[in-house]
Amino acid sequence: MTSIPTTRAEFVYDRLKEKILSNEIAPGERIIVDQISRDLGVSPMPVREAIRRLEAEGWIESKPYVGARVAPIRLEEMEELYAIRLALEPILAKSAVGHVDDETITRLEAILKQLDEALKAYDSHTFSRLNYEFHRTIYDQSPWQELNRIVTAVWDKSARSRWFFTHSPDFMATSQEEHWAMLEALRKNDPDAMERMMRTQKQRAFDNFMLYLRQVGNASSSHLHATRVNAAE
Repeated sequence: MTSIPTTRAEFVYDRLKEKILSNEIAPGERIIVDQISRDLGVSPMPVREAIRRLEAEGWIESKPYVGARVAPIRLEEMEELYAIRLALEPILAKSAVGHVDDETITRLEAILKQLDEALKAYDSHTFSRLNYEFHRTIYDQSPWQELNRIVTAVWDKSARSRWFFTHSPDFMATSQEEHWAMLEALRKNDPDAMERMMRTQKQRAFDNFMLYLRQVGNASSSHLHATRVNAAE
């Protein structure tokens, strides 16, 4: 559940981070305080406070005479984050099997039905949100909560890749088929099937995203700026 911002700075922080993660504000794009202030109906002070917080977290970079910009997507960093996710998420999902009650199964099925509707409507924003909710619901059933915390932290750091996957109808459709297979593995208490399906999905995501990053930029560069493109094209 998303927390409710208690201050204007938190409100601005949440909105800016959402825009960065969705690629609405693209890597390398300038963050103009006055413009953000006008758009969100707040004074410049909470905007500056939010920018400082986002900078501390690595989402924004500030340079003298240039100002604040959205940090670029770095090829090496994304490759490392996805390698970690590929190694850990199948293990975490497998560990959840046998610890999922009927109520959680019902909840997961409801999420998948909503995902089906989002897929039919090609509602990428809703699909991304529900996809995250589906995976998090499974992971939260695992008794290995230290591993869950590690996976959550790595997932959040790689969150800027979400826009890529939810702008590819083919990827979304295949992912949804895999989601239903994961639910079936939970119903049958089949940890090996769950691990196999999760590993297949993460490997495909890793391969597709890294290929895309190399295609839109120089793979030898340590800084790679993503572009606003439809990955389905």
